[in-house]
This record gives sequence, structure tokens and C-alpha cells, in this order.
Amino acid sequence: MPKPLIPVAGRPCIDFVIKSLVASDFREIVIATGYMSDYLMKRMGDGLKYNASILYSFEDTPAGTAGAVKKVGDFIDDTFIVASGDVLADVNMRDLYDYHRRTGSVATMALTEVKNPEGFGIVELDERNRITRFKEKPKSHEVFSNLINAGIYVLEPEVLDFIPPDEMFDFSKNVFPALLEEGLIIYGKKLDGLWMDIGKPDDLMKASREVIMRQGKEFHKEGVESNAKCIISDSADIETGVRLVGPCFIGNHASIRKDTVIENSCIYEDVLVESGAVISNSIVLEKTRIGLQSEILDSILSRNCTVEEDVKISKSIIGDEMTIKTQSRLENANVSPPAEES
Repeated sequence: MPKPLIPVAGRPCIDFVIKSLVASDFREIVIATGYMSDYLMKRMGDGLKYNASILYSFEDTPAGTAGAVKKVGDFIDDTFIVASGDVLADVNMRDLYDYHRRTGSVATMALTEVKNPEGFGIVELDERNRITRFKEKPKSHEVFSNLINAGIYVLEPEVLDFIPPDEMFDFSKNVFPALLEEGLIIYGKKLDGLWMDIGKPDDLMKASREVIMRQGKEFHKEGVESNAKCIISDSADIETGVRLVGPCFIGNHASIRKDTVIENSCIYEDVLVESGAVISNSIVLEKTRIGLQSEILDSILSRNCTVEEDVKISKSIIGDEMTIKTQSRLENANVSPPAEES
């Protein structure tokens, strides 16, 4: 699955970015894509459902964040926004754009604060919010800031002159250091809204819960116990005796049988959860079946899986179309289809 299509509380990750752009009245959108591009294009369409225009740029080989933009440079003749499609960003793009225009800068980088900035690109600002230095994925002793690059930039067309054609090139590693070396000013601004990385299973679960808490509502049905906000499809079938604990997402035509417990979890379209099962802190993707009395804890189950009766899966990732046999016990496992022969 392309990372931009990984679902967060029922929506593809990139959907949050597109809707943030459209809500800020940016409606001419180009998506640079490589891996499984046909699947991405089919899912996102031409933009009509967003009241926008979406074009696609295809990369045979990865061009980097800046190289991908250079490839569509002929479409760019005015101030433009670059945004990553593989992070959850439900943010105010207009506020960032207006700030950029007020400063007169060639580039403005969106920033967000994190507790542990290792694994991100960190940024240092001066008293006027101008960026003075970067550090990509610092080690613990190299951390000088908890402000990180959020992967959203407002740029002027002349920035394209710093990107060589047909070459792997990155904004944070190559372009921004070159701008600073040339004496050009780059501003940083904290984002207004929700921004979360989804690169690891724990991150994806946290992001899903955060969206549900922000956008969900209390669920009431006779015979069903629920104690927190949920996002539940009208077509989901939830039987009496079910307990919904903490924020939960339940998608279209999902069936949750009696005496099950769904806790802090996302259950996607056409999933069947049989009686007596427990799903906690987990994500179960489309058309998967969870058998009687089975437990899914801190795990992600992909599409079209079958988990038979009395199975316990903990801290594991199960790939598409896998079958887990009766009374199996899996912990810290990664079960996936065999690689196709080339």
C-alpha cells in the first residue's frame, strides 16, 4: 500500500493534506507519485470530489522531495506550497501562506514541536523566526531544538533554480542549506492544527485515536456499552453485549458480534468480529475476519486476513490475505506473504 493511502480513522493519510489545501482555497494540486502510482491515482481521482483539480507526476526512479517538484516546474509560475502526503496534516495552510507573503521570504518552512526530535529534521530559529541551522535526524547529543521540519513549505518559483534537473535532490538536505549559503532568508512558522507522523505502527495508532477524539461523537445504542467518542458508520452492525472502550472507529458494513470488546481500535470496512473476541489498541483493515474468542492486542492486521478461533496476537503486524490457525499464539511477529519471484 502506498504510504499516503494508509488509513487514519477511516481516511487515507493524504486526504487530510488535500482537504487542508482546499479549505485554504488552494485548488490546483499536483501529486508526485512513484510506488503503486496506479493504485494511488485510482483512489484519489481527478479532484472533483474535493472541488479541486488534481494532476499526477510519475517517477520511474525516486527523485527526492525537491527533485519531484523540479520535474513539475513548468506548472509553477507563482508562490506555491509543497506538502508531504505521507504525514497526517489537518492544518491551516492559508495562515502559513499569508505569513510567508508578509515576510517577503523565498521560502517558509512549517514547523511543529515534538518531545523526541531524533529521527526528524530539527531547526533553530533566531528572534525573528528566521532559520539559522538544520540538522537531519540528530543523535541524542546533537539535539539543539525540539522544533522539527513538518514537511510543508511555501516557496517562490526562484527556489526551483537551486534544484538540478534529473537528479536525486532533497529540500532539507540540499535545497535549504544551499539557500542559506547563498545568503537568502528562510523563515519558520509553527503549524496551526493537527500534525502527526504515521511512520511506525504506534504512531499510526496514536494518530487514529487523536482524529477520533477530535471528530468523533458519543455512541448510543441499547445493549451496547460505550464510554468515549467514536466514529461509527451507519451501516455497521453492532450487536447487543458489545463493549466499546475508549476512542473507536468502525467502518462501513463491519459486523461486531455479541460479547466482544473493542478498545482504542479501528475496525475497517466489511470486517467480521466474532463473539467473545477482544481487540485492543489495534487496527484491523478491510474484509478481515476475527474468530470466536480471539484476542488482538497492540497489532495491525491487513486486508482479507482470517484469524481463526481462540487465537492470540500481540504486538504484531499481519500482512494481506494471511490465515492464522486456531489456537495460534503470536507475539512480536511480522507475518507477510512470500515475496514474488522476479
